[in-house]
Amino acid sequence: MKKITRFHAVKILDWCKKRYGRGVKPYPILEFRKPNYLNGEHAQGEYDYEEDLIYINSQMHDTLDELADTIIHEYVHYRYHAKTTYYQLDRDYDHDDHPMEKQAESIARRDKKKCVQELKKYFTQFN
Repeated sequence: MKKITRFHAVKILDWCKKRYGRGVKPYPILEFRKPNYLNGEHAQGEYDYEEDLIYINSQMHDTLDELADTIIHEYVHYRYHAKTTYYQLDRDYDHDDHPMEKQAESIARRDKKKCVQELKKYFTQFN
């Protein structure tokens, strides 16, 4: 099996910047780390509103589609979701039913294949 690396994550984040643009804050920084930095060892990724960081669990992605799905999902939180609104809704919804989580999942599901396809020239070792 081919190994997913930080190089792949950076290329996907760059694709997100071009595709979705910049939010109110500066572009987020990508942290490609082991799971002990995340809220739960099985978390695939997380957007930290305070630090403006996208954390990616380096051990939870076996395919480029999975990695693209996670990075797009977290980028949607950065780009479209205000922290105060997110946390207000968080009181009324479980994570799986949270409207902003559903939106991030929907966009990631819609766009992940397009992202990987457009970046395939950089990902030749996966072809």
